[in-house]
Amino acid sequence: MNTTSRNISIGLISLTMLGTGFNVLAAGTTGKPSASIPTPAVSNKDRHVKDRASQELAKRRQQLAKEAIIANDEMQRSIFDLQKKDTKDAYRMLAKADGQLNILLARDPHLKLAPIDVRASISDLEASPDTINKAVKDAESALDKGNIQTARLMLEPLVSEMRIETDLVPLEIYPHAIKQASKEIQESRIRQAEATLADAMSSIVTNEEIVPLPPLKAEGDMIEAEQLLNKDKVKNKDAALALLKSADTNLANANALGYGKHADIEKEIASIKSKIEGGASSHGLFARVRNMFDKILHSSKA
Repeated sequence: MNTTSRNISIGLISLTMLGTGFNVLAAGTTGKPSASIPTPAVSNKDRHVKDRASQELAKRRQQLAKEAIIANDEMQRSIFDLQKKDTKDAYRMLAKADGQLNILLARDPHLKLAPIDVRASISDLEASPDTINKAVKDAESALDKGNIQTARLMLEPLVSEMRIETDLVPLEIYPHAIKQASKEIQESRIRQAEATLADAMSSIVTNEEIVPLPPLKAEGDMIEAEQLLNKDKVKNKDAALALLKSADTNLANANALGYGKHADIEKEIASIKSKIEGGASSHGLFARVRNMFDKILHSSKA
C-alpha cells in the first residue's frame, strides 16, 4: 500500500490530508493487484475543504471551557510535582484546579462534560465511482472466498471524510478526584494521590464527529461554477459545466462510499446545467442548490 500525505495548516491546527493509492494483493495471487485506487493530485477543492474545516474548528474552539482547560493542566502539573516529591506545589496546583472547576460549575451547575481540546484529521480519497464500486466488488469476492483480511485491506482506503475529535472532562469525576488527591497528599500518601489523579485524567471522553468529504467537494464545485458564471457567463460557460459535472461525480462517490444518496441535489444540478446550456441568466440560479447543501452539510453543526 502506498500512501501520500500533505499538510494543511489552519491557525494552530494542522490537518493531515491523506491521499491513498493502494494495491491489495489477494491471497495466493502471483502479484497482480486485485484493486487499485489512484493517488489524488492537488485540486481546487482542497481550499474549500480547508475553509470548511477551519470554520468547524473555529466554532468548537469557541465552545472550549477555559476553566476546565486550566484545571486539567494544573492536575497534570500536580502529578509532575508528586513525581518530584514536591508535595507543597502539588497541593497548591490542586487548589487552583478546584477553584477553576468551582467557577465553571457555578456558571452551569448541570454541566456534565466540559470540552478542553479539539482537533481534526482528513482522509481524502480521489477516485471515480466505477473504481470505488470495483474495489467493493473485489472485497465482496474476497469475503465469499473466506479471505477476510484481504477484504478488510481492500475496504480500508475507501474513506473520504473529515473527523473532528473533541476531548471532554467529566465533571462528575474531576472535582471528587481533586479533593481525594488533596487529602491523600496531606496524609503523605503520595503514590496514592498520583494514582488518583492519573485515574481521573484517564476518564477524559473523546467525542468523534464525521463529515463526509464528497458532498463537501461537490459544494465546492458548485460555488466555483457560480463564481465563474458571475464573472463572465459566455466565456466561462464550458468551465462551469465541467465543474457541475465534477459535482455530480462527487455526489456519486458519496453514494459509492456509503455516505448517502443526494438525488434531490443531483436533480437540481441537472436543472442548472440545462439552464446554463440554454443561455439562462446566472442570477439566482444557484440559490436553491446552495440551501440544499447548507441543509445537509452545515445547518446541523454546532
